[in-house]
Amino acid sequence: MIDIADFRQRMIEARAYTKALFATIEPADFCHQAHAEFSPVGWHLGHIGVTEGFWILQQCQHAASLSPEYDLIFSPLDNPKENRINLPAAQEIFAYLDEVRARVFAFLERGDWSDSHPLLGEGRLLNMLLQHEEQHTETILLILNLLAARRFDAGDGGSFPASAVPRRSPPPRSGQTTMVRIPAGAYSMGSDDRARTLDNERPAQQVWLEEFRIDPTPVTNADFLEFMDAGGYRNPAWWSQQGWHWREEHHIAHPLYWRHGSTQGRWLEIDPFDVSPLDPAQPVRCVSWYEAEAYARSVGKRLPTEAEWEKAAWWDAEQHAATAQSDLLAPRLDMLGGVWEWTNTWFHPYPGFQAFPYDGYSVPYFDQHHRVLRGGSWATRRHVLRPTFRNWYNPGMRAVFAGFRCAKDAVS
Repeated sequence: MIDIADFRQRMIEARAYTKALFATIEPADFCHQAHAEFSPVGWHLGHIGVTEGFWILQQCQHAASLSPEYDLIFSPLDNPKENRINLPAAQEIFAYLDEVRARVFAFLERGDWSDSHPLLGEGRLLNMLLQHEEQHTETILLILNLLAARRFDAGDGGSFPASAVPRRSPPPRSGQTTMVRIPAGAYSMGSDDRARTLDNERPAQQVWLEEFRIDPTPVTNADFLEFMDAGGYRNPAWWSQQGWHWREEHHIAHPLYWRHGSTQGRWLEIDPFDVSPLDPAQPVRCVSWYEAEAYARSVGKRLPTEAEWEKAAWWDAEQHAATAQSDLLAPRLDMLGGVWEWTNTWFHPYPGFQAFPYDGYSVPYFDQHHRVLRGGSWATRRHVLRPTFRNWYNPGMRAVFAGFRCAKDAVS
């Protein structure tokens, strides 16, 4: 039987985070489209409520829509992104979310549905909706970062809202630079956990990988600065043909949020709530797949495949579980929660893939135009952080909180 009290509490916590985040957002930013690929933050807010209402109230309870107008405005299919600047007032959208949530809780607590329900059974739909909201709050944060950069570049560098977001930065790099050896062998990739995972993570599959080596931490700002200082953005030898064309077309010369400071040679970095001197020990972030690939090639390495990344994450957990009660020191792979990490894999369905709860979440992106990212960033919420979670973006996207680590064949 599904623990409705537990789901209720988790949904309340996720919504409290969403509301706290919007408390930092300036009214002028609510409807502003900061990037052609992303809707305004206000659209994401309404979309969270419409999605919850559609799946729980309309599809499960078979109730009428609370607002056909909202269904249209906050539809990712029926309302083009350039038109999403035309939104109801923020307080009206919040009132709509509250009404949806009250009706959802009332329906769930009545319990007039069974564990065999095709959507609600095992908590599948509820877990999906929790992750849906958390994914959109991360998207809202990356939009706020785009807006912060615009303010800075316009000369309004001091106009930053107070952060309502817990800062979860990875620990500084320890100085361990020796690559970690991951032995050859088979492992179970993906998951059969229908309750907690999303459709593109399923089903589990046995994968054989030859021995490979992987960096213990993501590439840092200091590492990437060495690449830049050595002319990495000016040397086509390190870039693929497509990557070099992308770099020249968009005049790319440094990570998205790096800016020259007033001190000679000093870099600043913009985040959603601050501008600060570049921290050399933190992972480089907001770089594209093309930039990651060029860096890896410049140091004689490559990007890991997503299978290698996931095996390394599981192997790391197993090693530390085995040595927890001993004096042995296993190498530490920091795999979750710093930056999303680009892999060398195109987003694709696993053998036996079945869409849930609809085709639109994953299927449109199985197009050989989106690279897989793994791991999660400082902005990723807890229901999304797991070794099997698959994120995806086109290789030229830089606005995502993405970095990378490098890998290498064992014999190279």
